[in-house]
Amino acid sequence: DMDRDFKGYNKVYSEYFQDVGATRTTLAVRALPTPIAVELKVIASL
Repeated sequence: DMDRDFKGYNKVYSEYFQDVGATRTTLAVRALPTPIAVELKVIASL
């Protein structure tokens, strides 16, 4: 629910990525084929 959850998502995101210009993609989807709330796509470098 983007109207309900997006503000909180941005708050948590900014707490973890304060000093990094991390890239992200956020999509609003009206219905998913499975009963999940969040899907993540991650690329990481150590």
